[in-house]
Amino acid sequence: MGPSNNRRRSRKQYSYFLIEGNTEIMFYRKDPAQQQKKMNTTPSEIETQYGTNPTCFEVHEKWALPCDQTECRNYMAYEGDLNCAVVCARKYENGLSLREVADRMGVSFPRVSQVEHAAFKKLESAGVFKDFIDE
Repeated sequence: MGPSNNRRRSRKQYSYFLIEGNTEIMFYRKDPAQQQKKMNTTPSEIETQYGTNPTCFEVHEKWALPCDQTECRNYMAYEGDLNCAVVCARKYENGLSLREVADRMGVSFPRVSQVEHAAFKKLESAGVFKDFIDE
């Protein structure tokens, strides 16, 4: 007797049960007609733009929904940019002014300006800008 004795088929689900020793393994066989139909479909505009597995910020951009994942590292409490720093960066390609950064960070403009000044001072002392200075 061949291996067909170890196989039972359920037509409705296309599932097979293979008996190997004392264990049964179940798997599903896809319907060939449905599989071919799926392969013949053209991707939608969203799938073309974002792929078949879009990231969370791409979904938030598409549906204009604010993010509620406060533990996400890209979360910021600013609903104008859907609470997402990635959405903000993609929305403003040329960057933000210091006042806009202060609004999004929830701190005052002078504090953001102070942090920027300290950062530039450290970069200057590290010699990052000496290639740009004409002597």
